[in-house]
Amino acid sequence: MPKVSIIIPVHNTAEYLEKCVASVTAQTLTDTEIILVENASTDNSLELCHQIALTDKRIKVLHIDEADLSTARNAGVEMASGEYLGFVDSDDTIHPEMYEHMYSLAKEHNLGLVDCNFYCTYDTKPNKYPYPQDGKVIILSAKEAATLNLREKISRVVCTMLYKRSLFETLKFPTHMYYEDRASTFLFMAAAHRVGIINKAYYAYYQRQGSINRAKSFVKYRDYAGADCRRLKFINDSGLYTTKREKALVAYKSANAFVRTLGHMIRRAHTQSEKEELKRLSYRSSLIPQGTTLALKQHVILLYLKIWRRFV
Repeated sequence: MPKVSIIIPVHNTAEYLEKCVASVTAQTLTDTEIILVENASTDNSLELCHQIALTDKRIKVLHIDEADLSTARNAGVEMASGEYLGFVDSDDTIHPEMYEHMYSLAKEHNLGLVDCNFYCTYDTKPNKYPYPQDGKVIILSAKEAATLNLREKISRVVCTMLYKRSLFETLKFPTHMYYEDRASTFLFMAAAHRVGIINKAYYAYYQRQGSINRAKSFVKYRDYAGADCRRLKFINDSGLYTTKREKALVAYKSANAFVRTLGHMIRRAHTQSEKEELKRLSYRSSLIPQGTTLALKQHVILLYLKIWRRFV
């Protein structure tokens, strides 16, 4: 059994794939399994995956016929044999010591999950570091980690995390939606008995033109709102948060983001089906815990939707 299985979904990223895989094969932790999950590419990604696999015996190639990121990740999980699992997007790169440091911390403290930081890298402007880079290591309970995730104090990106394989016995990534990170990583943290946080940006998140999250559309806003619905429902129903005040404090970010996203959807709901989807989601504002502070603009959006629903 390898220490870590690293799963790389590949969809129309032939231009970036070799650089990505090179950063993974260069890891100082060498006891790894690397799974390239090619999912319905229309470029030469599948052929390139097989060529790359010839260069390193740790690399395996899995092909699926569905072009969906989470479906590819879940398929890779089914194939993986590692004690811990990590995920890298095929247009990104990672620091050479990323998995050695994360795996060592996980083993030292018997952690269910370890999270590090990322930085955004661009073609035409300097790198951006959203989180602290002081190298500090923090060990948290599942509740503490999930709370920091929901309050957006730590990275919530699938690819900055190292997961104990047993977490996937009850959890999978949500398929056929954008912003699956936002909709799921707090669940993995809550399911891990203890979580480690490393304040170091090991993951380089390439902000390329044409990537799936760059251009905004009604569907993407719908999925973002749907992710926040999942977050709000968890805050209400998980049992981790027992008082109204606690729920309201943890829900602040998700609640404001949810209503703000509904506002974006108002301007983009042109067809009748889109209006019906917006109407359905607007009723989910009932998930916002009592006492949650909303910005004035968010109150205006909710009032507008209450009136708007009468005419749809």
